[in-house]
Amino acid sequence: MRTPTSCRSGRDPRYGFDVDLFPSSPGGPATRYYPPRWKLLAMALACFGVCAILLVPARSIDRPVVAGTCWVVITLVAAAGLVLGWRAVRPGPTVVIDGQGITDRTTLAPIGLVRWEEITVIRKREIGHGMGTERMLEIMLNDPAAFHSQRRGWLQRATYGVRRALRQPQVCVPGSMVAVPMQVVIDEIRQRRPSLQVLEGPPPAPPKLQAFRRRRPQTGRQHPDLPRW
Repeated sequence: MRTPTSCRSGRDPRYGFDVDLFPSSPGGPATRYYPPRWKLLAMALACFGVCAILLVPARSIDRPVVAGTCWVVITLVAAAGLVLGWRAVRPGPTVVIDGQGITDRTTLAPIGLVRWEEITVIRKREIGHGMGTERMLEIMLNDPAAFHSQRRGWLQRATYGVRRALRQPQVCVPGSMVAVPMQVVIDEIRQRRPSLQVLEGPPPAPPKLQAFRRRRPQTGRQHPDLPRW
């Protein structure tokens, strides 16, 4: 059972969530969710490890195309590692839920406020398999074209392009950027907007090497192909 914390500054020493009991924003009292600090540090270290590995072919291979590609990847991954490390050291809320809607700050190009009236339904999604599974809440919009036309920054357009290429939801709340179980976020959404439905998502895509794997029986789940929440 979570206990609301009266806090104007929005900081929680546990890096979980807090509740602003005072209407300090236009949307009224807000619930703020923070990123998992140690997970962000681990992700930052992983990024720097990838950069260290790619330095070997980048400096030793004589082919300009391969070396140039390695340097581009090193630059992007190093930038991501710096941002993740900074967010871990000085974390701010990644998701804010209030009377206006859901404010997304989970990516390098935050989407910002998604108003309740712009959302038709929220759907549970799972991407990946095994240890790399990412649980998220996909936000389905009334008019996606009009919504995205309001976000014209080059970094946001690049983020949309990457998500489209990877077949990921354009607007979502990833569980890896929230330090509480996703069911806590779902309960908050239902409390704020009882009429908004939260649906089960489609089954995860099968792994590419599924034919070579032994299928293990899954117990305790009535629908093993649907997201685990």
